[in-house]
Amino acid sequence: MPSDALSCHYPLMQEFTDLGLSDAVAQAFAALGFETPTEIQKLAIPAILGKRDAYISSATGTGKTFAYLAPILTLIDPSSKDLQAIVVTPTHDLAAQIERETSRLSEATGSPVRIASALGSIPLRRQLDRLAEKPHIVVGSAGRIRDLALGGHIDLSACLWAVLDEADRLFENEAIDITSELLSALPLSCSRVLVSATLPNRTVERSSTWFRDPLTLVIDPSEALRTSIEHWSFHSASRSKLDFLRKFEAAVKPERCLLFASSNATIFTIQKRLEFLGFPAVVLKTDKDGTERRNALEEFTSGAARWLITTDLGARGLDLPDVSHVISFDLPEEPTVYMHRAGRTGRAGKHGISIALADLVELKRASKIAVRYGFPFVCKILDSGIVHDIEPENFFALAEEEEAGRKDVKLEGTKRLDPRRRLRTGVPARPTSPPYRTGTGQADRPRRGGPDDERRDHREPGRDRPRSPRQQPVGQGDRPHPSRSPIPVGGSDRMRRQQPEPNKTPGEAAGEHNVPGSVTQNPGASQNAGGQQKRRHRRRKGGSREGPKPGTESGSEQ
Repeated sequence: MPSDALSCHYPLMQEFTDLGLSDAVAQAFAALGFETPTEIQKLAIPAILGKRDAYISSATGTGKTFAYLAPILTLIDPSSKDLQAIVVTPTHDLAAQIERETSRLSEATGSPVRIASALGSIPLRRQLDRLAEKPHIVVGSAGRIRDLALGGHIDLSACLWAVLDEADRLFENEAIDITSELLSALPLSCSRVLVSATLPNRTVERSSTWFRDPLTLVIDPSEALRTSIEHWSFHSASRSKLDFLRKFEAAVKPERCLLFASSNATIFTIQKRLEFLGFPAVVLKTDKDGTERRNALEEFTSGAARWLITTDLGARGLDLPDVSHVISFDLPEEPTVYMHRAGRTGRAGKHGISIALADLVELKRASKIAVRYGFPFVCKILDSGIVHDIEPENFFALAEEEEAGRKDVKLEGTKRLDPRRRLRTGVPARPTSPPYRTGTGQADRPRRGGPDDERRDHREPGRDRPRSPRQQPVGQGDRPHPSRSPIPVGGSDRMRRQQPEPNKTPGEAAGEHNVPGSVTQNPGASQNAGGQQKRRHRRRKGGSREGPKPGTESGSEQ
């Protein structure tokens, strides 16, 4: 670097060198545009230079990554072939980002430090080729670094620093076993540094076994949330949130918007809806491979897509530049999760807007978040394509009125029948295809291929369905259909009504059923079938229903 450049940056270098950093690292900070160290850097850099175990916590965007990379690059020995530092992350995307930042800072120092990544999404053979170059720093996921160490591909015996970035995720139930196995493989002389935007008590308790007399270096994250981020709240019922996104895009047209959802299933629903609406959006999901995630991040950071949809884990720790808006599609129950989301905007002293899209239940969570971190949610409404401020009292009153109104509309516009009433009225539970025609309380399918009476020969005798008056054959008038007899057709002989045939006395009609040697399964049914044949014969001949004309044979078929 020219001497005039050194003199230009010397006042800036002085603040970094006062922390104990080497001149090369201090010059690198100045070359990258960092004027002064942040508050968390002032605390963390001396502790890591002293090789102390430490818990480091501050809001997102406050320079925690460089807070541990700068002292490591100051003390690392480029001439050695030993692995001297590992950086462990919960996600592949965060590991790839930290590897890029490490390379950028190392190149700015001019030091020949070798850096390699260890990610499960990259083929093992390619990673083994990189490890054969004897890297000084390995950045990767906990599972892959553990597998490489247990498999003998990397040697941790000379490791001087182990950094756990976004460590609260690394000590959750699904990852704590892998993290514990990795920490067990480290030498006792290795300094352990835990870094996170939040430091829950559960994380401290679970990690305390592996830390020796650690320093706790915490900067209250609420200060950054209050000063650089504006917090808005919009009311929207769950079923109306997708429509709200359409209206918000048309009204605001955010320069770069990060949309958080609670699960990959919710992301899938949002993605399909936004694709239908033609949104310039990409999706960052944890179940996608590394290439797809990298492409999504590149489209978003380059401006090709103005919307990025992701989960809390998908964007954890990522440094996404110039995010103008962050939207929580569903507000989390844990206030710390909201803090991580909001911290994606307003980074490096820039202004940002974090939006809570909430129903009545989620609005109560928003109130708890505001109380915990000491900032207010500005109540907003979106009306006629314009965002308006609204007083909190009117905001909550309008929210309750809207949700109550939607419930009333739903109840008034929905006619539901009790299942027992469906049975009594004969209304089918679900419409079928082709539609049913309802008659006298029974559903009857439309007949095809000829008159109803001609198709009735193929049915079981005595099981004919009743027909409505409009389905009565022409000329039958008000004469009741035989199957509408109040006595059940399939009942006992004692209850069955005997219908005498024309030109036969009741005794003769009854005697036909008592012929010796005859077997009759259902006498009433056979009698009913016989009556149908006679009626059909009379219709074909044009005869009267009152009886045969004089000079004709009765009851005979031609």
